[in-house]
Amino acid sequence: MKKWIAAVAVVFGLTVITACGNGTVVDTKAGKITENEFVKELKDKYGKQVLQDMVYKKLLSKKYKVTDKEINDKIHELMQENNITSQDQLQSVLASQGVTMKDFRDDVKTQVLLFKATTDGVKVSDKEMRDYFNKNKNSLIEVKASHILVKDKKKADEILQKLKNGEDFAKLAKTYSTDDATKNKGGDLGWIKKGQMVAAFEKAAFSMKKGELSGPVKTEYGYHIIKVTDRKDSYEDFKSEIKNKILEQKAKPTQEVLDKLVKENDVKVKDKQFKDLFNTSVTTSSSSDSNAKK
Repeated sequence: MKKWIAAVAVVFGLTVITACGNGTVVDTKAGKITENEFVKELKDKYGKQVLQDMVYKKLLSKKYKVTDKEINDKIHELMQENNITSQDQLQSVLASQGVTMKDFRDDVKTQVLLFKATTDGVKVSDKEMRDYFNKNKNSLIEVKASHILVKDKKKADEILQKLKNGEDFAKLAKTYSTDDATKNKGGDLGWIKKGQMVAAFEKAAFSMKKGELSGPVKTEYGYHIIKVTDRKDSYEDFKSEIKNKILEQKAKPTQEVLDKLVKENDVKVKDKQFKDLFNTSVTTSSSSDSNAKK
């Protein structure tokens, strides 16, 4: 994910600077650095990578279409893989890299386009999918949970009794929970996979049924009262995800697909500095990031 963010920052920065004029970027007693000098330096260092990526994106976008839902699903997947639990946290990570959500969404769109291109025509059978589910069921299962975290067991017992008496979980979380990240969301932790939470919490949450409340669960953070609001544990729940996992395993080499697209579209590079841009196979940020995800 960090690699993707860095790639977006380079492309975005080069685009913005190129759009300027021939003013002064830095003025010192030793002399000025003009925008033209700055752009030339960027072009010499990053031009090949950026230009390749721009061409690839144009060719991919012409052949394949990506919906907002597909982008959102991919972002959700990336957030889970990087233990990012909220949009606010995601925006904070992006901001620390100098990247806006719009630029990140554009980059994710490119990843989805690459996935479509490298898996175009690849077949996955129902038997392959069921075999994958049976082999990986334990790691696939997810629960959607909320919790109320307090420091001592006495307070946890009091809150549990209030819940048994019919009081609202979300309201009690806002009132009593010491988890500042979730209390104002009614204690909602979202969807959780195994390995994302501390052992005692995970053991309790994954053993519960939908709608069930736990007793006080002790962890290093205090005492949790957990409510499981939903579960995904069947083949049908993961059918789409499993298909994508198998497609990733069977995908064609990224560079091979990109080279074919360039050839099919009769790409002609007009800038003499980059006349050999597609004469040799050069791994770009897009292709290397895609391969890193496989």
